[in-house]
Amino acid sequence: MDTLLLHFQSIRPGGEIFEDTTAGEPVRVTLGKQQINPAFEEALLGKEEGETVTVVLPPEKAYVKFKKQLVVPIKRKKLKLEKEPAVGDIIPVEVFGQKCRVVVAEVTPTKIVVDGNHPLAGETITYQITLVKNLGSEEAL
Repeated sequence: MDTLLLHFQSIRPGGEIFEDTTAGEPVRVTLGKQQINPAFEEALLGKEEGETVTVVLPPEKAYVKFKKQLVVPIKRKKLKLEKEPAVGDIIPVEVFGQKCRVVVAEVTPTKIVVDGNHPLAGETITYQITLVKNLGSEEAL
């Protein structure tokens, strides 16, 4: 199992880069240890140092599909918020006894609509992955 040093960029459909390791140290991963998405491992097989691969993941392989049932209205009095929430705020709620953090999707005088989806749910994400260095197998290190 080879250990690799990688740089990557994660890009949303509109071109916004939301993760970028190129300004810092490369990320160290060992293939076959489920440290990165299997699609990334497959794309890196046979690549040489300095090569860049592009991997496009549909929602179900990236941050999952958007689920409408995770967007729910909650009566204001049940939330016990310390301050007035605004759309886009992340607030704590309790669901089936578990504390969760959700995004405020809508604010009305009587309710707050919250969205429990991952912020990138439903998006196709493009990854640019550069093989910086192949350190070889772990046994050799």
